[in-house]
Amino acid sequence: MREKISFEINKNTDGILEAEVLISEPLEVLSIMIDVEQVEMLMGYLFLQDESGKTRFQKLLGYSERVIQIGPSSECTTIGGVPGKIGQGSWKLTLCIFTEEVRKYLGAQTIPVTFEITGEKKEIKESIGEKCWVSEEQKCPLYYDQFSWNQKFNGEERWYKGDFHTHTRLSDGKETVANAMEKAKQMQMDFYVPTEHNVIHTGWKHTEVMIVPGIEVTAEKGHCNLFGIDRLPSRIKEIICRPASEQAETWVTEILQEAAERGWLVSINHPFLHVWKWKFHSIPLRMVQFLEIVNDPTYEYAKESNEKAIRFLDLLWQEGYRIYGIGGSDSHNLIEERYDGALEPSVAGDPGTYVFSKGLTPTKLLQNLRKGHIYVSRYCTLEVEITADGETYLPGEHIPVGTKEAVRIQYQVVIRGLEECPVVYAVINRVRMGMELTEIEKGVYEAKTEILFSAGEYEWMRLDVRKEDGTFLGYVNPIYHGAKTSQCKTFGEMVQKASGII
Repeated sequence: MREKISFEINKNTDGILEAEVLISEPLEVLSIMIDVEQVEMLMGYLFLQDESGKTRFQKLLGYSERVIQIGPSSECTTIGGVPGKIGQGSWKLTLCIFTEEVRKYLGAQTIPVTFEITGEKKEIKESIGEKCWVSEEQKCPLYYDQFSWNQKFNGEERWYKGDFHTHTRLSDGKETVANAMEKAKQMQMDFYVPTEHNVIHTGWKHTEVMIVPGIEVTAEKGHCNLFGIDRLPSRIKEIICRPASEQAETWVTEILQEAAERGWLVSINHPFLHVWKWKFHSIPLRMVQFLEIVNDPTYEYAKESNEKAIRFLDLLWQEGYRIYGIGGSDSHNLIEERYDGALEPSVAGDPGTYVFSKGLTPTKLLQNLRKGHIYVSRYCTLEVEITADGETYLPGEHIPVGTKEAVRIQYQVVIRGLEECPVVYAVINRVRMGMELTEIEKGVYEAKTEILFSAGEYEWMRLDVRKEDGTFLGYVNPIYHGAKTSQCKTFGEMVQKASGII
């Protein structure tokens, strides 16, 4: 077969363009050649549904190849596709374009986007790889029926390093999956969570780094990550096609409800970053488990917005919310690139988010992430030891006081990897207190403190590590005692309460 489909795109074009692809007989492969200039490639998502209505391909046409293919195996199928039979019947091709971008770049122009569709096998450079997570027999759209949630990657009890906000060429990242894994190994990462904009990976290249499925739900009024997903979330297509719609807040809320029902974890991304700040103010905070407190620290606007996020999270803790801080590189660039004015590359693993776990599987990582056994750092690693009444505790844990008047807590941290002496603070109920620091060997620093948690009180304490000039180095999630019910129920109510603080 050979068929051409062309769309004319201009400032008046609707956000959803659809066409029928009639396949007259079963094929071994289905290949699509895209003819459009690079700047316009950034303007849309491509979806392909087969004759039974199943999604067989989804991708943001950012930095992708111009040739897309669905074949009998994952190694001859383009990333974002589902390998298998190409059945006879009516398939549907959908192009969801960014209408705002179209208006911005095209002005009065009209440009054609052409898809040439054939049954000829083509050479592709960006295949899914050796591991496919979605079978052709999927029972719902893009369900991970082949993903190994309990595959063991390590048996040690220790802190594991990873990144909870990453991008590849499946969406608007510039790195291939293979190159992303090479950088992950160079950054000594144990796990990697791909969080593409509104699309999901359907498999992965063979790697020693543990992959945990995720997605970045991306709308005009904010972005949030979902971790541990087992399928493409509902309402994604609506958000893709109408990201600025007044209904977007309803669609995002429905996705977060779906996350709660299916056990997915939710993080609000870069909540105060420039034009991408979180403006879904009606979202209930009970739906959120994490706040991204450090987002791409090499980016121009990151320092101020990250500090706002840290202060905001402190206020959430003061209000009784147990929402944990995580980091995300949000890396989109090639290793040799720099943002304007940046002295360092934006690379996955910077910052590193460390999760303490007794062995490493996707399920165990998510379980310990949910418990708040987390710290975030740049340039250094931390060894945290927390004891009370002879018992050892981890960040994120509740310290029981019982009938005692108070419990004395010993808190110690050892910091490795820095070339200069840091400054370490204990942040207790939003009050920062300096900790004594000792250089126990060259480049290794130890800080200790004792605090009291009192019976009948709600109290919390976290660790803050900085350079002398205040630059962020480390954040250890709080330990706490007691409980408190906040009068603020939504993100917007907390933003109002934080006025003057953030």
